[in-house]
Amino acid sequence: MEKQENGTLYITAHCFEVLLEKVLHHFKSKYDDASLSRVTQLYGFGNYDKSKPNLRAELEKLAGGFINGKYLYDKSRELHSGKPRLKLNGYYKEVLFRYLGYDGIEAFTRHEITDKAEQAKQLSWIKKDRVSSNYYYISYHFGENKEVIKGQVTILNGWKNIQYKYVYFEKDGSTKMFDYHGVIIRRADTLHIKTKTLMGNKMVEGGEDILYIGHTEPGSSAFLMGTYSAFDIYNKVIAGKLIFEKCASKEEMIAKSMLRKPPAHIVQEIRNQRLTNSGIVPNDLMELSVKSPYGITYEKLPGTYSLTFHQEDKILGTFDYKIDAQTFKIHPLTDGVVIQKDNFDIIQNGSVIHFSFQITGIALFSRLEIFFKTYYLNKNIQDIQGVFSGLDIENRLVSGRVNVVFEGNQE
Repeated sequence: MEKQENGTLYITAHCFEVLLEKVLHHFKSKYDDASLSRVTQLYGFGNYDKSKPNLRAELEKLAGGFINGKYLYDKSRELHSGKPRLKLNGYYKEVLFRYLGYDGIEAFTRHEITDKAEQAKQLSWIKKDRVSSNYYYISYHFGENKEVIKGQVTILNGWKNIQYKYVYFEKDGSTKMFDYHGVIIRRADTLHIKTKTLMGNKMVEGGEDILYIGHTEPGSSAFLMGTYSAFDIYNKVIAGKLIFEKCASKEEMIAKSMLRKPPAHIVQEIRNQRLTNSGIVPNDLMELSVKSPYGITYEKLPGTYSLTFHQEDKILGTFDYKIDAQTFKIHPLTDGVVIQKDNFDIIQNGSVIHFSFQITGIALFSRLEIFFKTYYLNKNIQDIQGVFSGLDIENRLVSGRVNVVFEGNQE
């Protein structure tokens, strides 16, 4: 049997006949309407009355998206034309089984296909497809409402296609699912994933992911890491860090995704690793963000900083650095000190400057936070008083006063 194409589900003619028969019986048992004698009304396509019962509307309630009634009718015609097997794609390979209370084709086959030879044939197709094509992962990203969002990820067709089912937990304990389908292109040591989702009655662009896989075969690593860019459930443009965790089976993937609490080792990697578009189209530089008015002060930050740290009446030591006027990069001026990470920003409605450092080498501190008022820069005062806190080289918590001698850049 050939491999699945684009997440295609192959189903025997006998299995599909039983499936369609039971779906139609279940539907008609709920609605006693003479109009259902017309196939267009029954399946919900063409010139049909949307106010009356139809299978399309019934399945859309379950799928949470657009169902093509003509697609279902065409499948029934394929069956009656004598095809030995049929193909179901997209939502249709799940929603028909869910309508009957089954989570997929395997459970349906085991419970509803009484012909042992036909059952064995269908189960063998399912098993072969799983072995040859499918990989299962949990995806994690920092999402809406400052929570880690999980996704059920199925890799199909030899790492050519992908399905996402994102899980959102509601306050009442229930869950909502959002489905995306995509294609995977491998380029050197990365995987490029482009997805689409169903919106209204058509597939629209979903987003893009890039995952690093090194020079190993996909599927051989326990974790994959990369980035995503997409739209969130509020239709805002977002981007951030993405982690895939491999699962041994579909059952394990589903079970892990439905646990409300994400793993702590995942949370610490991706918490707050998210960018969100503000939804503003600025007409002026002062409209870029709420920080725009602070640009006048930010422009004054380049220069040299000579810091002296005080704890009570004791001087702990000094630390010098500069901010380059052209690039706004920070460079240490104290010998033997390496700044591994740095950040500086203007906070508290533009009234406070905050410096943050991770330091190695011959240094007083391994972590250092510095705060002082922007008043000093705006008034061109060189002798600045502030406060500091951090960890010294023996990992002890320290804090105190800091005296800053600032010389602004003259370029």
